[in-house]
Amino acid sequence: MASLDQFPLDAEISLSEVRSEQTLTDRLQAHHRLRLRRRNELVGVLLDRDAWTALVRYVDRLEAESGLREDEAARLLIAEREPRATFEPGSSDRAAEIFDEADREYERLREGRSQ
Repeated sequence: MASLDQFPLDAEISLSEVRSEQTLTDRLQAHHRLRLRRRNELVGVLLDRDAWTALVRYVDRLEAESGLREDEAARLLIAEREPRATFEPGSSDRAAEIFDEADREYERLREGRSQ
């Protein structure tokens, strides 16, 4: 994907030009993303469907890579501090399992005390 902050010089549209569906469609087909300006002020960016889809995929890949790097950093830190420990990547499902296990253990201990 091209650099996200680089636009061709003519990849702009003014707020008044957006009123013309043909002008907007033609520019999006030509450039796929447009800087939206009001007078000289940048007020937003418009993306066509393909550019949006590509951006979403790009962000998804970055988030996945970031997660892998964070997991690897955690593995290294854990291995350094406790070589026998194992690393298990976190998830909301696994956290719920752990809390459920802790609740069951707590209830078991309370029942044992009351007897």
